[in-house]
Amino acid sequence: MKLKYNFVTNEVADKIVAVAVGGGLDHFNGFIKMNDIGAEIFEILKNDVTIDEIVDKMCEKHPESTREEAVEAVTGFVGELKKNGVVTE
Repeated sequence: MKLKYNFVTNEVADKIVAVAVGGGLDHFNGFIKMNDIGAEIFEILKNDVTIDEIVDKMCEKHPESTREEAVEAVTGFVGELKKNGVVTE
């Protein structure tokens, strides 16, 4: 899976937001507000990856967290992106 559209991310009022650019504006006309962990997952999704690959990368970046915590964070965030039609399967 990966992001369907090209996005630009930026920090606004201590939050990270992503806005579709280019042709993505025709299909996704809003913005995504996320925390630092969500932004890391979002960045990983710029490439074609599996849930397990995302979890592995998050575990590498955050060794203080358990794998179960990483799975919960990744599946929750990716689930929201899927619900909003932002990622491909």
